[in-house]
Amino acid sequence: MKVVTILGRIAKNEKFGIPIYKYDEKLAEQYSLKRERYINMLPLLIDNFGAQNVVPIFTKLAKEAQTKVLMEEFHAEYNEIFDDRNFIDDEKDFYKILRIINDATSGNEEYIIDLSHGFRHIPILATISLISQSLNNTNKIKHIFFAKEKVPYKNYEIIDLKEYLELANMSYVLESFNHNYTVALVSKFKNKNFRDLASQLSTISNHILSNSLKALNNDISKILNNIDFILKNEQIETFKSSLEDIRQHIMELQRIGVEKDSTKFYKMSRILTPKGYLLNAITLLFEAIGYYCAESFECFGDDIKTHINNFKKSKEFNAYDLTHESRTFVKRMKLRGEVYLTEDGGMAYTSIQKKLKSIKALSNFGDFIKDAEKLRNNLAHGNANERIEDSKQELSRLLDKYNSFCIQQNILGNKI
Repeated sequence: MKVVTILGRIAKNEKFGIPIYKYDEKLAEQYSLKRERYINMLPLLIDNFGAQNVVPIFTKLAKEAQTKVLMEEFHAEYNEIFDDRNFIDDEKDFYKILRIINDATSGNEEYIIDLSHGFRHIPILATISLISQSLNNTNKIKHIFFAKEKVPYKNYEIIDLKEYLELANMSYVLESFNHNYTVALVSKFKNKNFRDLASQLSTISNHILSNSLKALNNDISKILNNIDFILKNEQIETFKSSLEDIRQHIMELQRIGVEKDSTKFYKMSRILTPKGYLLNAITLLFEAIGYYCAESFECFGDDIKTHINNFKKSKEFNAYDLTHESRTFVKRMKLRGEVYLTEDGGMAYTSIQKKLKSIKALSNFGDFIKDAEKLRNNLAHGNANERIEDSKQELSRLLDKYNSFCIQQNILGNKI
């Protein structure tokens, strides 16, 4: 395990003497110091973790100051720990400093990074590096040491800032989910509640982006309970707003989940469209049309309802066939005035035909189904014919038409 430390120019204070260092309660459960007094963190790290494991990042002036400190502490300069690859020759070259820090903390082994005495902006750059690296894997960062001043120049408590890194990572997870339903962070959180929440959000994301709306309902209660528990934690103030936004949205998904299928698919299509998931959204809208037609047919008469219920109970039943046949029936009535028949259920389909013929605006509704099918096919085959922005506008127009035909007008008389 490496211990990377950002060197400063803190030397022995002749007025106050050598300060006392101790670990906080959490770190004290894992480590103990060989002695309590050190001039600064560099000799403390060398004495307790071994010089061969300490990797200083340093400027010319910092090295000169710390070489004197080491001579006073150990009567040795420890020149072997000062690797030229970790030398900052230009304190204003932020990109080079970031590269040095990234290189020093690269690799697969665990490391501790100490930010206690770094010079001005360098610890800030180190923090940026840590956050960016931890988005891929926070496991290799064992601790982030910081010597917290308890009594100026006299007493320091070494604390672990890694929990704050987890807060930053959790904030990133929440913002990503809020923005586009993705959970890009694959690292494991040390905090169990954060770990569970990230996993649950990932599951919800998979359900939404695979259009598995029924499976979605199974996980919502668990995630709401976990969010409520995390909201009680005072430390989450940095991302409390994002968490509350997600909670409200998850509750919205929960309410959508208990609505009839046509409404459920339509509302989810509305949600996914502005996030840019156009193929998912048009697929859901196309299914919403099919469910709307099927639900409406059940309202046309008892014989039709019985026929559909028998079909639902049969071994051959699947929802796709029901929505496809119902949607196709309406579309074909518009195109050629034909009856869409299967081998059985002829009387039911005749009744459907009779009812549909009585609807004056059915032709317009059929055109709407054709337009939705055209956009779905176009997006499913690589959007070869239209620009994405054109498709987005067309999808929004179709959503508005669905709202007009199926909700406001309820053109087929769906009473379910």
